[in-house]
Amino acid sequence: MTPPLARPPRGRPAFSVAALVSLIVLVAAGCGSSNPLGGGEISGDLKTIAVGSADFTESKIVAEIYAQALEANDFTVRRQFGIGSRETYIPAVQDHSIDLIPEYTGNLLQYFDPEATATTPDDVLIALLKALPGDLSILFPSPAEDKDTLAVSEATAQKWNLKTIADLAEHSAEVKVGGPSEFQTRVTGLVGLKDKYGLDIAPANFVAISDGGGPATVQALNSGAITAANVFSTSPAIEQSRLVVLEDPKNVFLAANVVPLVASQKMSTPLKTVLDAVSAKMTTEALIELNTSVEGNQGVDPDEAARKWITDNGFDKPMGQK
Repeated sequence: MTPPLARPPRGRPAFSVAALVSLIVLVAAGCGSSNPLGGGEISGDLKTIAVGSADFTESKIVAEIYAQALEANDFTVRRQFGIGSRETYIPAVQDHSIDLIPEYTGNLLQYFDPEATATTPDDVLIALLKALPGDLSILFPSPAEDKDTLAVSEATAQKWNLKTIADLAEHSAEVKVGGPSEFQTRVTGLVGLKDKYGLDIAPANFVAISDGGGPATVQALNSGAITAANVFSTSPAIEQSRLVVLEDPKNVFLAANVVPLVASQKMSTPLKTVLDAVSAKMTTEALIELNTSVEGNQGVDPDEAARKWITDNGFDKPMGQK
């Protein structure tokens, strides 16, 4: 993900349990659930797919990539973007208001199993496969990842020679941390950072900021109002503001690889073939570039950003055609 003191190098996660995902084509009766979208009826046509997205930029871009790749392979696609939180869109998949939505392995695991302790890509995937209800399936996870991180300003990193969270822990008494309010009490937050690294942040030294590394976070870091912040790993602010993401070798922050979540009754070999190929090509660096193109000075629309990625990676033609 980039220049010196901006982002540590990331390796491509190697999912040793990929075979399990390949075999997950579960067909089960849909569970009844309350859905503000009103519900729908399952279509017997497996080449007609309703693609949804959550209500944030990255989800809309990835959903558009799925939609355009499927359309290039003779799927009829209906779009339902900007749905909202998991509490809204997961019931929408289950009652067939939508059939497919981009998700993140770790976040999805926490939704279905809040007590889960898995953090590494393989462990998270295994736990997720166990936790998913039968009416929902996932395809092959992408190496692209958008996970929680702990970041500091470049000036702070240089001042204390910071590379890892353990380095920051040596200065606990001087550290103020910013993040969403729940970060203070999560195992994948300050609780885990204290247990695994000894980063002990007093309650008075936590500042609630919920923009995931956006303008408020950057301003707080640069002004010295906070020392470190919980920032999503694909936030354009990391590169644009030269934030330093501290390495997390003990995996406090659980893996969050992009993965298609599909209504089990809409699973098919053609769908799997297209979306597995898309997932294999997607990278964390690409997500950052896509987010930056939409949210940055270029200001392109999500569908335009998606189309460029689709064309650049050869998904604008049917699978097997060059």
